[in-house]
Amino acid sequence: MSGQHALFLDFDGTLADHGIVPKAHVDSLARVRDAGHLAFLCTGRPHSLIPRDVEAALDGVIGSAGAYVKIGDTILEDSRFPDELAERTLRVLEEVGTFPFVLESPEATVGNSTAERYIRERLTRSFQKSGKLPAKEEGTLGGGASELLDAFVLRDDLAGISFAKVVAWQIPMSITEVARKIGPEVRDMPYSIGEDQDTSGELQLSAIDKIDGVKRVLEHTGIPLERAVGFGDGMNDVGMLRGVGVPVPVEGSDASRAIGDPAYVMSGPREGGLADALEKLGLV
Repeated sequence: MSGQHALFLDFDGTLADHGIVPKAHVDSLARVRDAGHLAFLCTGRPHSLIPRDVEAALDGVIGSAGAYVKIGDTILEDSRFPDELAERTLRVLEEVGTFPFVLESPEATVGNSTAERYIRERLTRSFQKSGKLPAKEEGTLGGGASELLDAFVLRDDLAGISFAKVVAWQIPMSITEVARKIGPEVRDMPYSIGEDQDTSGELQLSAIDKIDGVKRVLEHTGIPLERAVGFGDGMNDVGMLRGVGVPVPVEGSDASRAIGDPAYVMSGPREGGLADALEKLGLV
């Protein structure tokens, strides 16, 4: 592939396995950047949940599913729920019932009183079912589950918190119905990690998608859309993968089933899929 390309990498399930970037991926990212290409994280995670060593290994980050864009010390985008919409969202969540949820922003990820225990139990169950966990070994990046838990802040009163996204679990109705109650400014997104997808989900701003963050980066760097390479595995990656010139979904994922004509289908992070994909695409 000739010319400078921009790579946009989903984090969980694509670049990283349970929050840890394997050494094969770390090495391949260094090689692709040495070759003159740019690499950006493109994740649903807020900036507050992006490991700092991962951010330092890249040229920039797109967080909160496109609502936050940062290159170096320059913040290109920081979109959040407007005050009235934020108040309406919290009111609807309270009316729906009592269940764990978090409000995600670039500065902090704030949970209600039931969130920490549920997240801790949920991660434990997920890891038990996933078999051998990735180890924090020399040459890897990210801190895994402990780093994720340490980043959460718990508060009884969530009024007045500025946020870009909501993640909720054990909801007594579908996340689609919750979004409908809030209004058209909000869209629902399935939560694809773990075993309780039917009772979990995310609430995002309808007007923003990962592909919007990609376009902000491309505008800033001058790289054309046809030389944007997207890597992802979840439903929140579909808009990004459909919009870039070179879509690379993860094999067997929701994203791979939604993308009809991928440039390449990569293996997951446990198999070093990104490293193989960069070789096959001629980017290293």
